[in-house]
Amino acid sequence: MTSCGGLLVVHRDGTIAYCSETLAGRECGGEDRPHQGGVFACRLVEGEACAYCNPVAATATATATPSAH
Repeated sequence: MTSCGGLLVVHRDGTIAYCSETLAGRECGGEDRPHQGGVFACRLVEGEACAYCNPVAATATATATPSAH
């Protein structure tokens, strides 16, 4: 079985967010293949910034204004 050298990142609902190999401009060995970098939830990699998993937080962050203190 062929594996991928990257890290697979998944959304909270289990759908695939991305593979680090793809972000690096290389080809992923396949989302259904073992990933040598492991499998992580997007919230561990990107915090609460994932617009797919947390659209309320992403919208609030994008529209927040600096405090006037």
